[in-house]
Formats: sequence, C-alpha cells, structure tokens
Amino acid sequence: MQDHKTDRRVLYTKMFLRESLLSLMKKKPIDRITPTELCRHAGIHRNTFYTYYSGTRSLLKSIEDELYEEVGRAVKQSLDGKAQRSVVAEINLSIYKNKDLCGVLFSDYGDKDFLKRIFDLIHDWVIEEWKKIGLENEEQLEALYAFYSGGSRALIQEWALTGLKPDAEALAAMISKLCHRGLGGLLQPEQSK
Repeated sequence: MQDHKTDRRVLYTKMFLRESLLSLMKKKPIDRITPTELCRHAGIHRNTFYTYYSGTRSLLKSIEDELYEEVGRAVKQSLDGKAQRSVVAEINLSIYKNKDLCGVLFSDYGDKDFLKRIFDLIHDWVIEEWKKIGLENEEQLEALYAFYSGGSRALIQEWALTGLKPDAEALAAMISKLCHRGLGGLLQPEQSK
C-alpha cells in the first residue's frame, strides 16, 4: 500500500513540475526559467525537484521524450502498408491529443527541432515509398524530403499554434496533396526549351 501511495505522489509531483514548466514557457524561454522559479510556481521544494531532474532543461527533455515516444508508437503502427497521408494523420492526431504541450513546444519559446525529430522517424519509409513510384536519384530524393518535411513541419506548427483547424485528417490530406503534386512534377519528363 505504501509503494502505491509513494508512486502516486511521485506522479503528482512530476505532473505539477511539468504543468508549471509549460506555463512558464508560455512567457519566456527555457534558459530563463530557473529551478527556484519553477519550484515556487509548482509549490514543490527544490530538493524534490533535484531528486528527479538535473535542471529545467532535463525536465523539458523528459517531457519531449515522452511525447516523442508516443508519436513514434503511433507512427510505427501506421507505417505498415499505409499511405503517406495516414502516417501524417497519425502525427497530427498525436499533436492534437497533446495540444497544450505542442502549443508550447512549437511556440517562440519552445524547441524548434522537436518536429524535425518527429519527421526523422518517417524519413527512410517515405524515401522507400518514393522509390516505388520511380524516383531513384538519391540526391533528388533527399532534396525532395527536405522540402516535404520542412513544409509539412511549418504547416503542422502553424496549425498547432492557430487553433488546430482544420481537423487532423484534413491537414494530412492537404499535406499529401501538396506532396503528390510536387512528386508529379519530378516524375514528368523535362520538356526541352
């Protein structure tokens, strides 16, 4: 019984720290948030904070890692024989489920590389899918993926920061349509001038 009570207290403590950090990150960057300020905001003693984290960055990293793992699981489940649109829809749905967290992560004070890490999960799969439709030039594939992932990340970030409209599926459809139109241009033979 004691272990269960202790586990619950640890979970509550970490939850308060997480919520406090995200609240503070709405106002300023992580590098300007001190453990003292965070603990005061969360109503938790600094020694308790240091029991679990080495600093505010380690807390942020643990929050990001948790979300990254959640998105990764959803993406891996959707990769098996699915269309690119379905995979992007899974990413969007995970972001929607964690909209408060993503609203902070994608903001001016958040982690600019987080969405890049998410899209790195699907890099190899997307490249292989494109090879199946006739694109073979590795340099061209990498350039196209940089364009595709950069544009997708920008759209998803804007979507998360402006109220998550349209829904996750509609955004995935838009991203897919933009991508397929770009692929179509690469698959057509170049016309001589």
